[in-house]
Amino acid sequence: MVTNNSPSFKSMNSAVQTILSQKFGGEVRLDKSENIHPQCLYRFRVLSGPEGIPESVFVKRKRARRIRIEWACLQFLDEQMGESVVTPRFYGGGYTGKNNAPLIVMEDMGSGQNLRAILLSDDSQNAKTVLIECAEKLGKINAHSIGKAEAFLKVRDLIISIEERPEDLLTVYAEKLTEICDAAGIIPYQEAFSELKSLVEFLESSNRFHGLTHGDLYPVNVYQSTSKSKVYVFDYEFGHFQHVLVDGFQIRVHLDMWAEVSRFPDDVMQEMERIYRSELATTCPEAQDDQWFYQRTIEACAYETIRCIYRFFEPPKNVFSNIINNRPAGDYEALRTDPNYNHWGLPAVRRRVFYRLGMLAELTEEYGYLQALGATARKIRDKYSTIWPSEVQEMPLYPAFILI
Repeated sequence: MVTNNSPSFKSMNSAVQTILSQKFGGEVRLDKSENIHPQCLYRFRVLSGPEGIPESVFVKRKRARRIRIEWACLQFLDEQMGESVVTPRFYGGGYTGKNNAPLIVMEDMGSGQNLRAILLSDDSQNAKTVLIECAEKLGKINAHSIGKAEAFLKVRDLIISIEERPEDLLTVYAEKLTEICDAAGIIPYQEAFSELKSLVEFLESSNRFHGLTHGDLYPVNVYQSTSKSKVYVFDYEFGHFQHVLVDGFQIRVHLDMWAEVSRFPDDVMQEMERIYRSELATTCPEAQDDQWFYQRTIEACAYETIRCIYRFFEPPKNVFSNIINNRPAGDYEALRTDPNYNHWGLPAVRRRVFYRLGMLAELTEEYGYLQALGATARKIRDKYSTIWPSEVQEMPLYPAFILI
């Protein structure tokens, strides 16, 4: 824990003062900090400074790689969106302490609550309002960043060096699909492997519809500031460029979070998607074309479904298969009942997987696209329905919407 009298705090205070002085063009003095989140987020109040400086700022200091990624994302979005930015305004980044640890200085989002708290409340009207505003903000972020990978990399590469390893994506996803089907004990439709080519095109970095995506878009990372009458999308520690519909698809899966994997009413989800598409269409008119939008949504769904199964059921193969099929998994047996498994809990993981498989099957049938992948997803889901408990096969409403 950093205290106001520790050398670490004094070093951080000095670094923040320097960043703000450079940003606002004059000497800045700061008061003692307030710890907002243990060893991570601090609020510094401004004692004096040039005209236009805010009364307080947030300072975030965390794992070196993640904070540098967030630094790059916030700086890029601030440069691209200016006064219309919907993330916290970015004031600067720097380094502090004997370990030269990175930190970022950004707008204080004020008093309020995150979307998780709102969805777990009994205020359906506020929950709907914030969800729709979240969809609008997400559309704005994607619209302002689409096709600007070169500008983003110019910012990011000055802050953090990330080695881009080229992969044979078709081989990677064919192997993942094979392993998922083997673990579930089903035979995939062979046409599904040729349909993976569309998924690879969706993921290829050369795709012109790539933009900055959040990468961790759960309700805890959406904040309603009551003091500023504003909704923020924040925490870009996993931000990166990929097809913007990876972000847009999160509306379809209800921004599902941790152990509370739940859903919105259909009319709320549909309104969120309409608002999102409208915002995205300001720079990507294709978003208003149903065929384009739903085909890209299906590709995003295929990507999310394969990734979700593979990520949370943790190969090696014997463990992967045992957990899926409710068999003892050796040292991993505790995972079957541990509510902290992967910070989610196994029932929540299974609910996410089951829901995505069903969605992929239904979307491919409805729009006649990637139908072999969808039919394979249905076979896997049907198998899971015979071995998984009934409570993971249904997606309940978030508490805010239960009594509507």
